[in-house]
Amino acid sequence: MKIIIILVLALPGMNVQAQAQNFPRQQVTVYDTASGGYYFFCPYEFAGFPAFPPGSQRQMILDDKGRTIYYKDADGFFAGDFKLQRNGLMSYSANHQFYLMDSTFTIIDSISSQNGVLDDLHDLQVLPNGNYLILGLENVQRDLSSYTMFLGNGSPGSSMATVRAGVVQEIDSNNNVVFEWHSINAFDFDDVDEYFLTDVNSVDWTHMNAVELDTDGNIMVSSRHFNEITKVSRVDSSVIWRLGGKRNQFTFIGDSIQFLSQHDCRRISNGNITLFDNGRALSTIHPAAAKEYDLDEIGMTATLVWSHKEGDSIYSRSQGNVQRLTNGNTLISYGDLQPDNIVFNVVDSSGRKIFEISFPDTLITYRTFNYPSLPWSLNRPSISCSSDSGLFYLHADSGHSEYRWSTGDSTQSIAITDTGAYSVFVPYGDGGYLSSTFFIVSDMANPCQLVSVHELLSDKSLLIFPNPSAGRIKIRMPDMSVNPGLVEIFDITGNRVAEFGGFRKLEEFSLDISMLSSGTYFLRFGGYLARFVKS
Repeated sequence: MKIIIILVLALPGMNVQAQAQNFPRQQVTVYDTASGGYYFFCPYEFAGFPAFPPGSQRQMILDDKGRTIYYKDADGFFAGDFKLQRNGLMSYSANHQFYLMDSTFTIIDSISSQNGVLDDLHDLQVLPNGNYLILGLENVQRDLSSYTMFLGNGSPGSSMATVRAGVVQEIDSNNNVVFEWHSINAFDFDDVDEYFLTDVNSVDWTHMNAVELDTDGNIMVSSRHFNEITKVSRVDSSVIWRLGGKRNQFTFIGDSIQFLSQHDCRRISNGNITLFDNGRALSTIHPAAAKEYDLDEIGMTATLVWSHKEGDSIYSRSQGNVQRLTNGNTLISYGDLQPDNIVFNVVDSSGRKIFEISFPDTLITYRTFNYPSLPWSLNRPSISCSSDSGLFYLHADSGHSEYRWSTGDSTQSIAITDTGAYSVFVPYGDGGYLSSTFFIVSDMANPCQLVSVHELLSDKSLLIFPNPSAGRIKIRMPDMSVNPGLVEIFDITGNRVAEFGGFRKLEEFSLDISMLSSGTYFLRFGGYLARFVKS
């Protein structure tokens, strides 16, 4: 007799790595149930610009527990700016341009600099009007022999030096440039930080790494090698103000060290700006930190109202970003962090860590982004379980050209040989792979996890309130000596539909059940059971 049970099972709280996919070995070093959403990033081996070992780069999406649910191997040079745009499209950089993907991870368009401007690949923003804001580069020949500020010893520059200067372009859907700003026309050469003048013949001058449409319609741009955020008029290309660096026009309040080699200036919903201060290691260390400033653009003050750093002796050599999340938490991506190997973490307003990913090796990521939800369905493949003559099997959906199981198998169906977490990746979109939800085998005597309603109803009682509930429920425990550990939710047919983990011994804790459909459910852990209704 063959029995088929279809399960779509999400198991929070487990850090399962699908080693068969040769993933970067990210580790979840901090996990709190308040973590949520999806994480977009591109881990890669960084050996210093422009050395990127072949095959070392990969787009990845992690779920809220740090498990890989989508990946795509690099098809060229990545700046790593893999993210979700305001119009629902995803973008990433490769092969000297930005690509746009739709909800099926299919490439539908590409964007590159126009008018002979070289592509920069640091940042692309889709504007509310549908245009694209993009960074570019131009090489300008300059006589720098009068500038005795090179090589850290006052050496003069070359009389035939090449200066790489940043350009900002706004491009419409027909590739017409509707706005263009050239930094070479706005700054003096010696605005640059001498720290970056390591070659008398070739100068990476501005090194712009972020562009942002401000709320008043003008543009902010981050010039890493100036230690400066500049606001530029979108009407006449004039410089409105300069924050940080040699030409700073603001009085800093509460931040005497200001910022160095920064990345990712962003205007957030409360009107403040955030940035990632990479810091630097010289005779003393200027530590890396996420920073939030309240800018008074009339009184010209920059008040540090919030910051987070991993320590006074930790700095970042390059890259990184800061993202204020809708729930008030902050995602911090640390770039090339030294000497630690934290990829990114999420902290609350007090600095308490909610979630953290690290690498045990030298991989880093340029930026990381979190999205509480996606504007479209991922359509992940499902796994079914069957028994036949006392043997048990897992089956992936049919119709895919390839199957990559977490076990290393490549067939559509596999035998269950041990307990653990099983998943399968199938081709998705243009060159990517999408994962099923995890199928958890915890009992080899019953791998398909058949659970009867009678079995559930025989357990002891818990107190759940409010009941019914449309969002969060609170669970009060009759015995505080019990460690909640794994919390299971079953529907009325006895199928397990969700699990939560990571709870400590508490008198009362809460769960978010907003993802469940309306109906009656059972909650169980540690021998206790309660019925509740999702309204």
